[in-house]
Amino acid sequence: MTTYTIGLYCHFLGLVGLFVGYGLEWTGSSLLRRAASTEQARAALGLYRLSMPISGPGLLLLILSGGYLASITGGMRQAWISASLLAIVVALGIGFVLILPRVRTIRAALPEGNMALPETALARVKDPLVATLIRVRFVLALGIVYLMTGKPGSLATALFILLGAIVIGLLCAVGSWASRPGGSKV
Repeated sequence: MTTYTIGLYCHFLGLVGLFVGYGLEWTGSSLLRRAASTEQARAALGLYRLSMPISGPGLLLLILSGGYLASITGGMRQAWISASLLAIVVALGIGFVLILPRVRTIRAALPEGNMALPETALARVKDPLVATLIRVRFVLALGIVYLMTGKPGSLATALFILLGAIVIGLLCAVGSWASRPGGSKV
């Protein structure tokens, strides 16, 4: 076994960790939008909380092993790697700047005990922006995987692929924008 194969294995292991964590977020956001009681909302937020210790180390392992693989193959100057690094920064920004504060606000809005959600908490729980951001980040990560496999030669092509991933992520979230907190269709 070579150091390259160990690095590649670690890269794939990080990829699995990232997508398991992001999948838990997606599931949690779907359950959160359906929550009618504080207990249901807390259970959905528990999935979100569980996702971070899985996706965080997965992403760190991905970045470290990816940097190692790029350094030994001489690939650091390839356009798709630059685009991937930019997408990772965008994904981190979406997570820490946009999703995490909203999740904290939702958690703080939940009353004690197990009761039906009051209107203010219900509006926060059903906020379509949280689900949209989670879906966009998930599909953006899939776009990075596509860049890793396709390795486009130009930066413009790589960025166009990532833009396409963002659009697909937005399309995946259309259903969360189609319903209002009260359940009526727009």
